[in-house]
This record gives sequence, structure tokens and C-alpha cells, in this order.
Amino acid sequence: MKVFRPNLGFPRKVVSYYLLFCIIPVAWLTVGVLVTTHTVLNSQTIGSCLSKLDKLSAAIELEYLHSGTKNLQPLLMRAKSESRLDFCAIVSNDGLYCSHTKTKFLGQAPPEREGSHLQWGGLKGIRYRDSNGAQVSEYRLPLIVNDQPIGTLHIGVVEPELWRTLAEVAPLAPVAIFVPLVLIGLGGFVLSRMTSPLGEISNQLQHIAALAPEDPEVITKIPVRDALSLGWNRLATLLEHQKANPENQALESKLLEATAARRANQDREILESIPDGIAMTDAEGRITFANRAVAALLGDDATEGVAIQQLLAEMDNNAKHLTDSPSENHANVCEIHRKGNLTERVIRVSRQGMQSTQRPGQIWCLRDVTQQKLSDKMRDQFIDTATHELRTPLSNIKAYAETLVTGDAIDVEQQKEFCNIINSEVTRLARFVDDLLSISSMEMGSLSIDRQKVDTARLFSEVFEKVEPLMQQKQIAFIKELPEKLTEIKLDKDKIVAVLVNLLGNAAKYTPAGGHVTLRVKLDQRSLEVAVVDTGVGIAAEELPKVFDKFFRSADERVQEEVGTGLGLSLAQEIVEMHGGEISVESVLNQGSTFLVTIPLEGAT
Repeated sequence: MKVFRPNLGFPRKVVSYYLLFCIIPVAWLTVGVLVTTHTVLNSQTIGSCLSKLDKLSAAIELEYLHSGTKNLQPLLMRAKSESRLDFCAIVSNDGLYCSHTKTKFLGQAPPEREGSHLQWGGLKGIRYRDSNGAQVSEYRLPLIVNDQPIGTLHIGVVEPELWRTLAEVAPLAPVAIFVPLVLIGLGGFVLSRMTSPLGEISNQLQHIAALAPEDPEVITKIPVRDALSLGWNRLATLLEHQKANPENQALESKLLEATAARRANQDREILESIPDGIAMTDAEGRITFANRAVAALLGDDATEGVAIQQLLAEMDNNAKHLTDSPSENHANVCEIHRKGNLTERVIRVSRQGMQSTQRPGQIWCLRDVTQQKLSDKMRDQFIDTATHELRTPLSNIKAYAETLVTGDAIDVEQQKEFCNIINSEVTRLARFVDDLLSISSMEMGSLSIDRQKVDTARLFSEVFEKVEPLMQQKQIAFIKELPEKLTEIKLDKDKIVAVLVNLLGNAAKYTPAGGHVTLRVKLDQRSLEVAVVDTGVGIAAEELPKVFDKFFRSADERVQEEVGTGLGLSLAQEIVEMHGGEISVESVLNQGSTFLVTIPLEGAT
């Protein structure tokens, strides 16, 4: 539902902004003038009164020498009337008013005033509010005759209030404000007349912008006021002539068709670039559109005009839920299995009916979820393996620890044996946890290497110490083919040792008793090459591309019998690649495997 909002129109908006930005400065200027006038009047009033203070003080001193204090009262009354003072008084040395323009205070002591202190040259005073609420500034000047103080002169000046200043200025305000307002209003009227053509043109353009692409545009002429309106009318006349000419209408129709075709091509390019398969079918289930991904997932038979329901049903019976009538309440998502040359692919198919009544049909979405299914399977397999890897050593540790605690007749040799078994199981757990942490660091990108100069002979000696017990346990012949001269090289010793121990450990684990495991090492100025060759169970050809995947373990029963996590080779590949090298494997089922590690060297000596 379209919502209509009030539209002021372009001219009214311009005039409104013009008036707003004119009235605000006028109001600001008016307030500023009023405050400034009040401040100036206040300063002039106090200044005028205080400028006559010295003259009044001299007159009082002369009168005091001539006749004492009896004639001071008329002198103060005359000074008050001439200077527009609030009051004028003299306080004698005994602290009482001896003269005061307000006679009711004669003979009384000056009251204690509370307010802000003032300073005017050498004069000091205080500002306070009197009983009537008026703001009074009282200044005090000592009176001295023949170097003898005779008292203090007090004068009070009433500061003009802001509202009084406003009342005084009010008679002049209409003239000062009315004239600018009239000029502003006149400017707004002229501006409105000038922008009127713009407003009419703006309204027509807004109307055209709201039309649908297929609706015809209508431009009407406007009253001629200036060159702008004249140019708009010429444009309207030209459009009318174009619409009246059939050739122009045909050209416009072709332009609209070309625009629609361009939009359709853009939509098709977008659908073709999507990695998921997208297809549309008509009411009979025949394909009317299918992107390239559909052919890649279902084969070259998935072309326009082919019934997609029949094609899916031939691949997998599970697709029958999607081939039923869309009016029936069946599942609209299922997974089908499509057998390929080497592997079986899992495709998730979803169907959604189109809402359009003009072109009834359905939209189909196909996604290859084979890798997701394999990842889920490997994850489940890893969880089972990890559970076994944790439960078995923990059970052994618990059993032997309880035997040590509760057994009373265990000799020292048995205790040593049990402790060695516990230590071996703890080492096994620690190695498993280290693998998990390394894989986690690898996935987060925080796994790093620290290249240092390494004695190659010591590196291989450490490897042999860790793997020879495994070889001896299964009576496997361990053959070492090392170069005569082992130089120093730069690499991460601990991580390379872990790689070699993993490869040799796997060779010992999956080689039957009495077999052979060979370690061949080639070292020159450019690279270090290490080959691990065994006579074990081997790896099937279809499983070779997956041996370095995380959590992958062969489906061979002989491999499943051995304990493993599927993390070692993945971690080994990551470490080798971080050294800038590569690791590869060649294997023949039931004959053995060869793992080759090549690492480029830095600074070989």
C-alpha cells in the first residue's frame, strides 16, 4: 500500500529555508542590541554618578569648615536630585547617620549589607538588593578636613533593570523590527516567483520517477515566465512529436526490448556463476532453465526440455519424494547418491514451487555435499578414536595405580614395572594432547617455526632413540642409509623430529613383524631429502589422495586394528610446507609405502 506524505514543493521549501535563515539572525540581533543597550545604560548611570563624587566631597568639606554639620542636609538633597541617586548620606565618626536624604534614617547606625563587593578606582562599595527588590550599588568615600577624618560619604545608585530598559526601548522596536521583516517577506515573495517554474518541473519529474518502466511518460507544458520554463515547454513539444511519429514509437519499443534483454542476460549470468545447481521447470516438470552447475552435478543429460523428475529417479530412489505432485504433503528436500567413475557423490536436492500464477512451475536447487558428509564421517571417526585413545591409557593408569595403593604383597620389581607402565601411558596421553594442540594451532594460523642451526647427526640420533624401541618390539629390520658427512643446517629441530618420528612410527605400526623399514637421507647444499620406505600393508590407490587429510584413516581392517587419530600425517604436511618443502607418498597395496620429504635449506655449511 502506497503511503502519501505531504509535499511542500520545491518553491515552498526554498522560501521556507530563506525565511528561517533570515528571521533567526534578526531575532539574534534584536536580543543582542537589547542586552548591549542595557549594559551601556547601566555603565553610564554609575559612571555619571561617580564622576561627580569628588566634586560633592569637596563641597561637603567646605561647608563643614564654614558652618559645621547643620547645612549638610540641603547639600545632600541637591546632590541627589542632580545625579539621580537613590540616596546620599554622611556617617559621622561615632558610626551614626548625621545627614541622610532619607530623613527617617537620621541618628541611626548604617545597616550591615550583604552582597558582592565593588571596586571603582580608589572607591570601594557593595552591591545588594534593597527592601523593594531594586539592585543598588553603594559606594563609600572618607571625608577628611585638615587631615582629620570627619566621617564617611555614602551614596547609593540604583542599577537599571533589564525590563525597564526593555520598556524604554519598546516604543522604538516596531520601527526597528517591522522594516527588516517587511523586506524579508518581500524577498520571499520574489524568490517564490523565481522558483515557481522549478517547482512545477520538480513535481512532474517526481511523478515520472514513480512510474513503472512500462508506463508511458507524460510531460505537460508550464506557464512561460523565464528561459527555464520556455526550455521545458520545448522539451514537452519535442516529446509529443516523437510519440506521434510511428517510427519513433518503434525505436522506443526496441529500446525497451533491448533493456529488458540486457536485464535478463544479467540475471542469467548471475545464475550461471552460482556454484550450486539452479534449475526451473514448467508445470509438467520439464527443464526450462538450468545453469552450468546442474550439468556438472547431474550430467550432460540435464538440458532444457528434459524431465528432471525422471532424471533424478533414475539416479536414486530417494528422489521419489520430490517427483510426486507438489500439491501433496511430501518432503521437498532429500539427498541422492550419484555414482561416478571413482567415487560416489552425495547431492542435496530441494524443490520450491513458484508463486507466480502466470508461469506455474518449480525451482530446483542442487548442492554437492560430498565433502561435508566425508568431514562428518571423519569427525565421528575421530571422536571414536579419541575416546579410545583417552579411555585406554586412563583405564591402565587407574588399574595399576589402584594395584599399587591396595596391593600389600608387591615386590619392588613389580612396582617399578607398574610405574613404567603408568609413565608410558601418561607419555601416550601427552603425545595425543600435543597433536590436538598442534592441529588447533594450525587451523587458527598460530603454528610457527623457529629456524636455528642444527647438528644433523644429533637430530637423527634423537629420532633413532625414539623409534628403535618400536622396531625392536616387532622385530623389524631398521635400515639407516645416511650420508658420510652430516653438516649443520637451519630448521626447526623439534618439529622436524616430530615429523620423522611420526613417519617412522607409522612405518613400524603398519609393517608386520619381521618386515623392513628403511630410512634414506640425502643432504646437499640446496635441500634435505628423507625417504621412509616400509614393507607394510600399503595404501589403496583410491585412498592415496586422502592420506594427508585431518582425521582420515584407511578403511583397511589391518589399519583399523591399530590405534591412531588420523592427525599425524596432516600435521607433518603442515610442518614440512611451513619449511617451504613438500611431502609425497607412493604405495602399493600389500607391498609397502614410501614417504618422501624434501626441505629446502637455508645457510647449509
